[in-house]
Amino acid sequence: MEIIVGKLSGFCPGVKNTIKKAEIALKEKKEVYCLGEIIHNGQVIKSLENKGMITVNNIEDIPNGENVIFRAHGEPEISYEKAEKKNLKIIDLTCGNVKIIHDKVKEKKENYFIIILGNKKHPEVIGTKGFSGKNSYVIESEDDILDAYIECEKSNLRQVYIVSQTTFGDKEFEELALEIEKNFVEFNIIKDKTLCNATEKRQKEVEEISKIVNSMVVIGGKHSANSKELAKISEKNCGQVYFVETAEELKNADFSGIEKVGVMAGASTPQKDIDDVINLLKEK
Repeated sequence: MEIIVGKLSGFCPGVKNTIKKAEIALKEKKEVYCLGEIIHNGQVIKSLENKGMITVNNIEDIPNGENVIFRAHGEPEISYEKAEKKNLKIIDLTCGNVKIIHDKVKEKKENYFIIILGNKKHPEVIGTKGFSGKNSYVIESEDDILDAYIECEKSNLRQVYIVSQTTFGDKEFEELALEIEKNFVEFNIIKDKTLCNATEKRQKEVEEISKIVNSMVVIGGKHSANSKELAKISEKNCGQVYFVETAEELKNADFSGIEKVGVMAGASTPQKDIDDVINLLKEK
């Protein structure tokens, strides 16, 4: 059985930077809290918590004056305001690509209705929405376009600025943006495809691999948007797709008769998890 491993598998530069700086903070400071999951990978979170990081889901649970990590996905503007009131020392590890989006929507929100393409419940989207002001709307699918149009009409703004979650699918962005243009014909629309370059390249690579193999293994956190997108792309091209967090989940998988298997890992997947999967496949 031939194993084809995606060259772009594993940590993206933003995640590498986040983990590195979090580890430095844990060495230098007595207590470090993290607001929400630092990245969407349970093994990485557990490793950092073993080094002293304390994960909380509410900023009110952090004692005044303590250190707090703002994770790679970013936080809404109100989190910065609450942190200041509590005299928290912010270790801001927001991904650089996400920060750029925050700056863009802050600049545009006075004159544009902001539309964010992405998952409404994803922390990155929640953060971006928090910088976009009241005249903004999150669109996940075509079903949301009418409601977005109604809200846009209420705003009395005649310009629309479209951005996206950095890990949104390239094809999904183009299709949704086109539908928005068809429905918002009387508005001046600016499309800004704010997809992460590393994410876009990884999606293209998994598309290529999944077309030439009999089976695909996608490794990533079950809450990881970019990993789920990799699995979704793979399923369009390959009949047998396994979406796993660790090699343990593949122990009972049947690869009999499989000539080629592809392996791709999401941006939050550590190298150890990738190596474990490859070793297990070699054994099989």
